[in-house]
Amino acid sequence: MATALPARPGPPARCTQRVEPNDAMSSPLEGKKILVVDDDPPILRIVEMVLSRQGMEVLTAADGEQAFQLAVAEKPDAILLDVRMPGMNGLELCSKLKATESTAAIPVGFLTAEKDLETYKQAQELGSALFITKPFKPDRLVDTIGILITARPPKSEDQR
Repeated sequence: MATALPARPGPPARCTQRVEPNDAMSSPLEGKKILVVDDDPPILRIVEMVLSRQGMEVLTAADGEQAFQLAVAEKPDAILLDVRMPGMNGLELCSKLKATESTAAIPVGFLTAEKDLETYKQAQELGSALFITKPFKPDRLVDTIGILITARPPKSEDQR
């Protein structure tokens, strides 16, 4: 036989204390700048939404040439590329970024549907720090971006 619990008198209890963010609660990605390059607009929107919720500044580009110009101008903390894009593909862009003095130290990772070992090896040989395959889980993306960003040495004054 089930018995009903007595109703609690008065309104439900509410937490009225405001919790201010502090260093212990903030994301380690907060304030970091990342350039995401993909020719698929829905992927760009999803990645932008996931990373901006971590407090990151997210720059996006739909092709390699636009991405290269943004990388040179903005000096992001990390760059995330797709492999297959029209014009300059991700592997070509990675090679160009690593061969350019002002962008060579920026960590580069790939977010791609490519799953073959040869593409992975090429990306690694070009200096890619990581390789994430689509589809991806948002929390894994955030963790992996954290690893990518910590792969970069701190910026010197002349790099800022």
